[in-house]
Amino acid sequence: MDTLSLDSVEFTFFPIGLEDGVAEHRAMFVGTLALPVVVISRVDGIKSVRIAFDVPRYVAFAKHYINHADVVRDAIGQATRDNHFNQPPDGTVYLDGDAPRWTGTLQLAHR
Repeated sequence: MDTLSLDSVEFTFFPIGLEDGVAEHRAMFVGTLALPVVVISRVDGIKSVRIAFDVPRYVAFAKHYINHADVVRDAIGQATRDNHFNQPPDGTVYLDGDAPRWTGTLQLAHR
């Protein structure tokens, strides 16, 4: 039986343009670069924000992801574009192949 080794990497970032001001968020990457999942959450707990992104295999292969930060930046970009920070979705969101890449500051929290 083959085993699959999963990565877990956490980043912090501060999205701009939120209705209630700037707040620290964390983005957790779990999986492999071919099958990633990204979960974004607000750190301060004042406003509940949790956005889970499932990355379809065809999107991961089409984007040719080579590092964790690129996947996370695409998830943040889509969340910003679709206003998920102000109106979090009820369920899992699928990352779009045309998700805009967020270019803000992304800091590694821990691996």
